[in-house]
Amino acid sequence: MNTELQVTAAGAYEHVINDLASSFDTPIRLTVTNAGGVIKRLQAKEPADVVLTSAAGIAQLVASGLADATTQTEIARVGLGIAVRKGLSLPELDSAAAVRAALLSATRVAFIDPQGGGTSGPWIAKVFDSLDVAGHMSGTGVLSNTGKDVVRAVASGEATLGLTQATELIGADDVQFAGYLPPEVQVTTVYAGGVSTFATAPEIARRFLEFLKSPAGVEAFRRAGWEVS
Repeated sequence: MNTELQVTAAGAYEHVINDLASSFDTPIRLTVTNAGGVIKRLQAKEPADVVLTSAAGIAQLVASGLADATTQTEIARVGLGIAVRKGLSLPELDSAAAVRAALLSATRVAFIDPQGGGTSGPWIAKVFDSLDVAGHMSGTGVLSNTGKDVVRAVASGEATLGLTQATELIGADDVQFAGYLPPEVQVTTVYAGGVSTFATAPEIARRFLEFLKSPAGVEAFRRAGWEVS
């Protein structure tokens, strides 16, 4: 009987892990939630061999004895991006002023709820503060728990513009990726992985983390919009 590797991951990883799963030598069962949900699932000891979330989240899991410190591995980095509904013109995003104009002109903007447990939520709130649009966003915002919720809101027409980690927007069906935020307002998140301390397949889990850092894994992450050193 084949062992099934249980992978619990933050939403930013979803597209690339699905892309890579068929190339790994063990079947993958992927559970996707936001960063806060990853922590809660591990705290509840729900099945997890590999855990993939922000580097800060992995550090928290290691500190609380839920992830093996010897397996703590930086995977890649990703910045914030914007998507719009298909058929709409792509906004200019080459400056902070252009991003501000795009946010203010959008009828509704879907973004990660700063209080919802998603990795990018607090960073997006800081971007809004720096652009002096926080008050406006509180009135036009469609609060979302995950990047998939952002995509769904934009694709359905509930929002005309979505803001979340770029990797959750690139290649997503029914939306157009408009681009990354420019450097002056960009926030890059470091993502990492580890093996849970209650893994049922710890050796396979270690091999999977090595696989993610292999040339094939690095290429898949880069193709999906990640920055890999």
